[in-house]
Amino acid sequence: MKCPLLLLFLALAVTLPVPPSPVHAAPVPETQERLRLIIETDAGGDPDDEQSLVRFLLYVNEWDVEGIVCNRLEVRDGENRNPERTGLGVVRALVKAYGKCRANLILHDPRYPEEKHLWERTVPGDGGTARAVDLILAAVDSPDPRPLWYCDWGSDHGSGENNLKRALDRVLRERGPEGYARFKNRLRLSSHDAFGDHTRKISPPFRLWVDTYRPELNGRRWYHRFSDLTAKAGGFDLERDVRAGHGPLGALYPVNTTSGQKEGDSMTFLHLVPTGMNDPAHPGRGSWAGRYGINEEEDGRSYYWANQSDTWNGSTGRDATLARWAVQLQNDFKARMDWCVTDFAGANHPPRPRLKGEAERTVPPGSEIILDAGGSNDPDGGQSLNCRWTLYPEAGTYRGPPPELTDAHTPRARFTVPRTQAGQTLHFILEATDTGSPPLTRCRRVIITVKE
Repeated sequence: MKCPLLLLFLALAVTLPVPPSPVHAAPVPETQERLRLIIETDAGGDPDDEQSLVRFLLYVNEWDVEGIVCNRLEVRDGENRNPERTGLGVVRALVKAYGKCRANLILHDPRYPEEKHLWERTVPGDGGTARAVDLILAAVDSPDPRPLWYCDWGSDHGSGENNLKRALDRVLRERGPEGYARFKNRLRLSSHDAFGDHTRKISPPFRLWVDTYRPELNGRRWYHRFSDLTAKAGGFDLERDVRAGHGPLGALYPVNTTSGQKEGDSMTFLHLVPTGMNDPAHPGRGSWAGRYGINEEEDGRSYYWANQSDTWNGSTGRDATLARWAVQLQNDFKARMDWCVTDFAGANHPPRPRLKGEAERTVPPGSEIILDAGGSNDPDGGQSLNCRWTLYPEAGTYRGPPPELTDAHTPRARFTVPRTQAGQTLHFILEATDTGSPPLTRCRRVIITVKE
């Protein structure tokens, strides 16, 4: 016979309401392979490294960050006004500020790592210690099958020797040519060139190097264009959107650079942000860091730099490869700054475009193709999505008259494959933009290859 108290408990268990699930909660991120990366910074010199670090720390949820190498021992007097007077101290102050924001950040994406995770991987690399070299060796030698991206942010007077160069010197000396080749083939670079003879003279070449700094056009490197093209994009205001009222991390964004929002190093990692439009392994397809082509001076190596030109918004040139995404990337920055101080309901979050059908298709000319993103949605309930399909002609090889896109401003567009030479490619980009504040965009790309 059952106990009367047990019967009462069972009855209550049946009749008591189940607590409702939270209306607002961080969405479960879509499954995708995350990139592994290490950055090397000479923070403590030109304050623009600190600017880029503020933005970088808001994106550490997107990658597996394996190291932050600080290659400057002492802060440069005069130019840099940071109260911390060592490069390591400058970076760790930013990591500490990130840690103070993390309780809010994980409300928006649970993948933001703990402060301790980043702190333990923030190491000196000024030349007086082997810690950075040891960290790099351990990361490259890891059994993890994914390659390691290395983002060098440049060095100038007062900085130590680049630590990946030091690591490669050591590997060549200790492991010989075969061990060196195995080690080097595990690396991918989105970076300034600071690697000495390892870049061009010692075989094998790097598997992939994206030089986000050069070439120089009209007297200015690509590194110098980021500020001019993005600083005011979409009404972005540095004081309102970053420095004031957005927590301790935004408050550390310095303004005493040659241009107030210089951030020349940000393109090294914006190339790697998973927006749904870019593919880090294919720099010619374009990204929030612009579009890159093979460096014709590099004798067939897979070495890319910013030598490409787009036509966008009535303008043709290299600047257009970045300007076309400037509003999107700055709105995303604004939203992530909001995440530092708000709960889920108080901020906006990127939409989730969903593509029906294959992203890469080989089809005969004359075929009718349907581009369908009807399953797209937004994590912020009640928001509608504005969808736009466009041909990105420069990313493909087809140069004929553009095919007419029917219903291009809807989730489901269609077009007829033009009659052209077999093997030509056409790239179509879906931009799904929500109606939140600020409006956020994520993309999908469909690549059509024409067959006989």
